[in-house]
Formats: sequence, structure tokens, C-alpha cells
Amino acid sequence: MTEQEQRNYITEYICAHISGKGERRDEALRAVLGISIPHLDDEALADIAAKIPELPASLYSKWINMFADRLLETVSSEQITDLCQGTPESDASLLLVYAMFMESARMEQVAAEDIRTLDADYPPEIIDAWLVLHRPSAVRQ
Repeated sequence: MTEQEQRNYITEYICAHISGKGERRDEALRAVLGISIPHLDDEALADIAAKIPELPASLYSKWINMFADRLLETVSSEQITDLCQGTPESDASLLLVYAMFMESARMEQVAAEDIRTLDADYPPEIIDAWLVLHRPSAVRQ
């Protein structure tokens, strides 16, 4: 695989698995909300989760492309080749590395700022909900 093919594989694979749509999104939101608000029952958690709109695809795309850029800059071509094998193990490793990237202090800050830039398009309550779900410490003061 060429570097461009690897980059395409990385971004396409992660986009497909990180998309915020469907049952996986609802399940993940309920899990995060259940930890954040433990006194609510499953029905209340489902109701709240259903009211949180999806982040714009442009943000996911930006973050995934930042990840691919950083990965290709810092990881050896042999390791990139291993991550792009298309096996269940390599795909799981790729998602784990992406999750670790998103958990970095730098990306927490970038994501929070990106979410805050949505102020003009969304009510403040939605922005705060996204910030809480992304990083509770990122809520506006």
C-alpha cells in the first residue's frame, strides 16, 4: 500500500466506525450519561440521549484527518502497514490508537474549541451537552 492508500484506509475505516449515527451512538451516549448522572433510570437516559444532536460530520472529519496526519508523521511505515492489514486485530488497534489520540491533552483542547465554535449554529445548552460528553472539565465557566 502506498502512503496515500494507507491514509485513505485509516480515515475511511475510522469514519465508518466513529460515525455518530444509529444504535451504537445511542448506546454510547446512555453509557456516558449513566456514569455522569447515575441516579437516572434507563428510560430517562434514553430520552436525554435522544435529544442530543449529532456533532457535525465536519468536526469528525477534521479530527480524523488530524489523526491520520499525525500517525503518518510519527509512526514507522512498518507499523502503519501493520495497522492497515484489515484484520480484526489491526482494525481494533487502529481504533484504540485513535481513541488514545483523542484522549490526548492537545486533542481535548482542540475538540473543546471546535465545539465552542458552533455557538452561532446551536443553542448554548447543546454546546454544553457536547462539551460534557466530550470532556466534563471543558464546560464553559
